[in-house]
Amino acid sequence: MMNVTPPAHKSTPAVVVRRLPSGIPTPEDFALTEVPVPALESGQVLVEVAELSLDPYLRSVLAGRHLDDPAVGPGDVMPGRSVGVVRESTDPTRPVGTWVVAETGWRAYAVVPAASTHPVDVPAGVPRSAALGLLGMPGLTAFAAMERHLMPKPGETVVISSATGGVGSVAGPLARAAGARTVAVVGSAAKVDDALRLGYDAAVVRTDPDWLSALKHACPQGVDAYLHMGDMPTLHGVLGQLARGARVSLCGLMDQYNGGPRTMLPAGAIMTARATVYGLVVFDHLDLAERFRARATELLRAGQITLHEERHHGLDQAPVAFARLMSGQNRGKVVVVVNSEASPR
Repeated sequence: MMNVTPPAHKSTPAVVVRRLPSGIPTPEDFALTEVPVPALESGQVLVEVAELSLDPYLRSVLAGRHLDDPAVGPGDVMPGRSVGVVRESTDPTRPVGTWVVAETGWRAYAVVPAASTHPVDVPAGVPRSAALGLLGMPGLTAFAAMERHLMPKPGETVVISSATGGVGSVAGPLARAAGARTVAVVGSAAKVDDALRLGYDAAVVRTDPDWLSALKHACPQGVDAYLHMGDMPTLHGVLGQLARGARVSLCGLMDQYNGGPRTMLPAGAIMTARATVYGLVVFDHLDLAERFRARATELLRAGQITLHEERHHGLDQAPVAFARLMSGQNRGKVVVVVNSEASPR
């Protein structure tokens, strides 16, 4: 891993877009370079990045299709959220040495508005990186899906695609804690093992030729609730096995992120099941943050939920890790360790 030293307002290692990806991103779509670090203005802080979060939504940012986020083009630093420590500050609410979650982008040091940062708050013994996944936006996304859309009940069957990633690894335990039976849809046999270790009752591999038969066997009474974060064939396959009165939460469209065809809903299957379909944008549910943290902490202490991460070391590995994520090869929430020695000083 590269040796990262304070930039002293000069420059910092960063990963920029070399070219806009066509389909699934490759490491060659990005480049490691040096970018300037500006002097602090009033209300700003300099953050040294310790761990960087890689998330699927970044692919839609690259395509200029993610909510109101500005498009990212060649030469721009890749956006992204990180856990880091404040090294310089012009804001008394974020003194030097404060650990924060911040939108730093893929770089070792970043100057950001102090008001845009959030102090890291994780239970004793839990790694700070949990603030990027289990106790961060992915975890809140899973909680919002369960609380507001899927509302699992004891004895129901809840199916979750991308079941071992940042959102899925939290959603499954939340549904199971509510008394539901949980079924994971994953992309490989290795991820079946991950799903079962995470507490799923069953798992099916969507790339197997007979996966629909396996799903039917795993859901003999049909699918009562479905959290979708996969591709259109997975969506159609699961929706074809909905139970009457089922609830569906559309959380992610992985194939569209990579430039695939527009996702179409099978209206007949939805009508036959008298199902309700919701669209999930986590920023509509920030009011749940306090309840989510309390519930996730409770499940952590009870051993009912697990921090499931795939960790890469070195900022130069971020492009490789992102390509793995967007091709479905990752094994858990993807975190890049930028500086393992970052600590208040």
